Amino acid sequence: MSGFAALSSWLAVGSLAAAGGTFALVAYLRRHLGKPGAGWLVATLVAQGLFCLLAGASLAVSEPGARFVMESLTWAALAWVGPLFLAFALEYTGRSGLLDGWTMVPVAALTSVVVATAPVNGVVLRAFRIDSVAPAVTVSYALEPWGLFAFALGTGTAGIAVALMVDTVLSYGPLYRREAAAVALSTVTPTIGVVMWAFGLGSDPSLAFVAVLFVPHVLLDAYAFVESGMFETNPTTRRAADRTAIDDIGTPVLVLDPDARVVDYNDAADPLLEADREGTTLLGTPISSLVDVGADPAPDGGAAAGVGASAPTSAGPGEADELVTVRSGGRRREFLVSRSTLTDPKGATVGTTLVFQDVTRERRREQRLDVLNRVLRHNLRNKMTAVAGNAELIADRSDDERLTDIADIIDSSARELIDIGEKARTFEQCRRDGPRYRTVDLDAVLTDAVADYRGAAARVDVNVDGDATPATDPELLRIVVANLVENSVDHVDDPTVSVTATADGGELRVTVADDGPGIPDGELAPLDAGTETQLEHATGIGLWVVQWSVDSLGGTVSFDTDDGTVVTVRIPDGPGGFGAKPSDPAPTDADT
Repeated sequence: MSGFAALSSWLAVGSLAAAGGTFALVAYLRRHLGKPGAGWLVATLVAQGLFCLLAGASLAVSEPGARFVMESLTWAALAWVGPLFLAFALEYTGRSGLLDGWTMVPVAALTSVVVATAPVNGVVLRAFRIDSVAPAVTVSYALEPWGLFAFALGTGTAGIAVALMVDTVLSYGPLYRREAAAVALSTVTPTIGVVMWAFGLGSDPSLAFVAVLFVPHVLLDAYAFVESGMFETNPTTRRAADRTAIDDIGTPVLVLDPDARVVDYNDAADPLLEADREGTTLLGTPISSLVDVGADPAPDGGAAAGVGASAPTSAGPGEADELVTVRSGGRRREFLVSRSTLTDPKGATVGTTLVFQDVTRERRREQRLDVLNRVLRHNLRNKMTAVAGNAELIADRSDDERLTDIADIIDSSARELIDIGEKARTFEQCRRDGPRYRTVDLDAVLTDAVADYRGAAARVDVNVDGDATPATDPELLRIVVANLVENSVDHVDDPTVSVTATADGGELRVTVADDGPGIPDGELAPLDAGTETQLEHATGIGLWVVQWSVDSLGGTVSFDTDDGTVVTVRIPDGPGGFGAKPSDPAPTDADT
């Protein structure tokens, strides 16, 4: 039969189509060279394309010697596919630290050389013969030890690569699932063909049949690499993060087994517990001998209630964490210990992770603030009350006009300091208690907030749009509105102040506007920066109290000073907004 007729057979057409599709993929993937796994995948596809091309072309060669050479070269190309695909899977999934892809190159190179020289070495195959010349030239032979090794190497490395890709599908969820699944599934049909060829199954158990089965392989690869953009996102970053997250983090982390013994820890935990450690490692050490912290398995985010542990800290993200004290290097350090439960794929508890957050500085700062607040609330307030009272007494009893003016200044200054202390005391109490959400009557709360200032202002209007009854902390809301109105009354002559409130879409919006010259930029700059300096600071504490109160409620505050002052406060309507579950409603005034 002519070579053209042989090439027109379905085996040849399928093989050459697979080769053409493979080389087209190689041309497309060149743009991704340099990304994890891209170089190895291109090399894999080049070997695959050569295999399919040689398998299809060999069907037109009927002379036994030349056919033997073509079959050996086809084998040699196939010998590279499995090892190179494994190198790709290792680098793409971020596992090249286990086995570098270059380790596979010498093995694959030696195997391909031995297989390519099969016509002269006699260690790869035997009993080579031409089976048919119509419609295509097919051959049969038996495998010798090197042939069996080449078969095992190719299928084994390809199988490991598929397992790595499947593990990526299972481990990393939807982020890489479609792409990795497509690449893993693409190996199914060629694997079936290799098995059928190796065991002589089917009507045409030839390498050309294997090449034909690379057609669906190419289509699935095209989906993964072209349609889904496989190299735009790959799991290397995620695996690197998994590998280094515990090791590189500066926070001590301990991993415990179900018996509360240390089975893993990072470098940051080593010096922390050095004073209590015997030997050279923490591994296997019961946590109870290192630090007094509870270690019974608990749901994520649950409190780790250990014996002798301090009470939870003030409300906030770490309110359920346990506060423990550790002495290290002669220093007393305090840590918030958060815990999460480790489970296997079936949901069974297999251990616990303890994360130690060093809060020593924060605790010292809180202590200093507590002392300062106590001085501000009690000592300074009492002394300033005495100063104001005596200054008022002097002003009432003195006939000296100059002395009376001085006494008035002293009285006014003392009362300003008392007012600042009172604001700080009120806010500090609310901060310590945390937001206490309840359904509030907006009109009543706002009217109460402005009541003390209506006599000092030309006009203070309160308008509540709609009949919504949002859930918020009424005391913090009153503090916010009162301080904003006071700021307008104190700094604007004969002001007109309007307070407007609306509640919709899960948000409470309160606007306080006046017709004054606008708050100076110097007063607002520290709020924007979040800190004060000697050169840039507010003249009082009122705006800071507003900012802190709104922050406590999870809201935002903005200032518009283009035409008077318009302050807009946006606060979430309750911890869960209007969309909160009906089974967990905010308490009403009656509930409290």
